[in-house]
Amino acid sequence: MKTALAVAGAAVLLLAGCASGSDGDSPAVSGTEAVADATTAPEPASSTTATAAASTSTATAADVPTAFPSAFTDVNQTINDSDLKESITVKRVARQLPWPAGYKASAQAYELVALEMTWTPSKDYTIPIRKQDFAINTGSQFPNTPDPMVNDAAKAAGWSLLPDQIDKGDAVTGWLIFKVDPRNAPKMTLEYKRPAVQVSGSRTSFAAKTFTIGLVG
Repeated sequence: MKTALAVAGAAVLLLAGCASGSDGDSPAVSGTEAVADATTAPEPASSTTATAAASTSTATAADVPTAFPSAFTDVNQTINDSDLKESITVKRVARQLPWPAGYKASAQAYELVALEMTWTPSKDYTIPIRKQDFAINTGSQFPNTPDPMVNDAAKAAGWSLLPDQIDKGDAVTGWLIFKVDPRNAPKMTLEYKRPAVQVSGSRTSFAAKTFTIGLVG
């Protein structure tokens, strides 16, 4: 079996079947943020498909923020990558997720936005769909990328989160949470930047491609 490699430092591909807290925090320049002393442990990868049903939570009522969303806006749009035969469906969007204590200034500038998506990996290639390749475009220069700040709160509220990446197997459904500039943006677009890939041992290659889905506005 042949292997394939993503170029420009992106992830490895294989043909299918191969082995497989203070109120003084403020936005900082160059896409970074000076925030209070709050950290989130890395989230373990998950390979299960699940939806955001609060009934699945084992947390006590005291663990779940009262302001955590329970109403969502349907999107139901799909990115189909015809080159690699993978797809990404955006099912729902949730806005105004609650910020942790100690982030008052950030909460006034930024918005936490969650997308429920289904990632369906390619059956022709072993190529990862990675959360690092997603961003929300509002026209801001801020990167608006996934942020784990409230992942623990989301899980306590019964939400299933997407893993860092998947590269084979069954489709996975879950939530991905972004820190978005500005707060209350009137228009938001999801961008998925798939890296360029080269199939080793052949002349087959696929150029990098950016896919978009309108979310708001």
